Amino acid sequence: MVALGAVSAVLCFLIAERILASEAMMRSIRRGLLTGDTDRPEQMEWAGLRRMGMIRACVMVAPLLGLLGTVTGIVETFESIVMGGYVTEMSRGIYKALRTTQYGLAIAACGLLGEQLLLSRLAKLTSMRREARSQAGEGE
Repeated sequence: MVALGAVSAVLCFLIAERILASEAMMRSIRRGLLTGDTDRPEQMEWAGLRRMGMIRACVMVAPLLGLLGTVTGIVETFESIVMGGYVTEMSRGIYKALRTTQYGLAIAACGLLGEQLLLSRLAKLTSMRREARSQAGEGE
């Protein structure tokens, strides 16, 4: 559960940071500050993709950690059966198995939604940038 919490915190930080960075880039484009550097237009696209790999990694790791918790919980359940089969110990293992799976899937689902939001913002940024460059070229 600690590992799932850490992955969740990192994922939230990365998504929030990328949303704020994309918002700053959009404001700069709207104000016309990013239209003059036509020699390196791919630099903005690269900046938009920064940390997207880490976001994808967190999305992929969360269900795997949930599965690891599931296996651990099932092992604990079997150990409690071998030791005498007390219902409270067995239910504790099953609870752990189900809870970690639930959290892993929930984190991954939220991460996928955040990733798609960021990818759509990146596409919008790229479109805005092209439009700003074409308008700057026409104005000269």
